Amino acid sequence: MKNMTENKIEKEIVTILAAHLKKHDQLQINGLGTFSISHQKQEQQQEKDGRIVMNPPADIITFTPEK
Repeated sequence: MKNMTENKIEKEIVTILAAHLKKHDQLQINGLGTFSISHQKQEQQQEKDGRIVMNPPADIITFTPEK
């Protein structure tokens, strides 16, 4: 079970990560890896039944582990 200090640290890390990603900045954490945003363009896709579906653009969070 986590104690209060661990919860505060976890919340602070998430807050910092969210702030950087909202600005489309990368965030590198030594010993862990790099978080970044990649933009996925709008695309259309044809379903098996012949319908064409439009997928909206999206910003995707990507993580690259440190080697």
